[in-house]
Amino acid sequence: MPGANHGILEGIRALDFGRYIAGPFAATMLGDMGAEVIRIERREGSEDRFIAPVGATGEGAMFLGINRNKKGMTLDPMTAKGQEIAHRLVATSDVVVANLPINVLKRMRLDYDTLAAIKPDIILVNPSTFGPDGPYANRVGFDTVVQAMSGAMSLTGFPGTPVREIVPFEDFGTALSGAFGALAALFERQKSGVGQMVDVSLLSTGITVMQTLLIERAMTGIVREQQGNTSFHAAPADTYQTKDGWLLVSVLGNPMFRRWARLVERTDLIDDPRCADDITRGGHFELINEVMGAWCASRTTEACIDALEEAAFPAARSTKWIRP
Repeated sequence: MPGANHGILEGIRALDFGRYIAGPFAATMLGDMGAEVIRIERREGSEDRFIAPVGATGEGAMFLGINRNKKGMTLDPMTAKGQEIAHRLVATSDVVVANLPINVLKRMRLDYDTLAAIKPDIILVNPSTFGPDGPYANRVGFDTVVQAMSGAMSLTGFPGTPVREIVPFEDFGTALSGAFGALAALFERQKSGVGQMVDVSLLSTGITVMQTLLIERAMTGIVREQQGNTSFHAAPADTYQTKDGWLLVSVLGNPMFRRWARLVERTDLIDDPRCADDITRGGHFELINEVMGAWCASRTTEACIDALEEAAFPAARSTKWIRP
């Protein structure tokens, strides 16, 4: 990966007023592509600096991972002097990243109209929870709020309590959209000479990643319920216990299913009407999981992986650590 001084965005300056993940990681990706990124935080250190502390200075794992390739300074943009300094920085910058509700941006005088009056070609990337307009525009929220509102939690886990995904995928997905939007805005600026506001939100990300299930429900009336790691739309697609661990296997499409049936020595299932296609197999996952579970239970994880990889099936051991 190119370093901060040798990327396609070399010569671009970005100011990062972000906190936590969506804003800061969008700015980090700009830095990874060569932009000069200046993170601006409160004088005592912003609250996201100390989450999951891993070192003697108290900085957290999230802060260290998400804020690479950045310079740093402290500033209070709620004060007149702080706003004056911020605006002087804006005058020499290309992108401002601030994942804050629109009312907070206005109080800090970092809203797009204020910034564009200082520098007409400035690009404001504004990740927020619910977007800059509408009834929720000034509400705050985290990744988990959108996991709940989008329906993701109601379908995650085994039947019972709604379960959140432990990794903040709504935040990181929104950050990706923000960085992509910044690149598009920079490209447009080369042609038009003017800047713009890039609006991305956690809720938009949540609806986007849930779209398959939301469309299915709207068009068919099917209301899905929690069913653990099993896919709603295919089988086998679940986690299975081996002699010495756990294994994830995903089989999609009839050609792959036929190969699977031969691998587990159940070719009778190829012509079984309960296994006619992916959606039918997903509806009869108990039958297929019983077969796959028995096959895995009689083998070690390594033996399962070897056999599945040789037959070109997507599979992986479940582990606490990344390993080959």
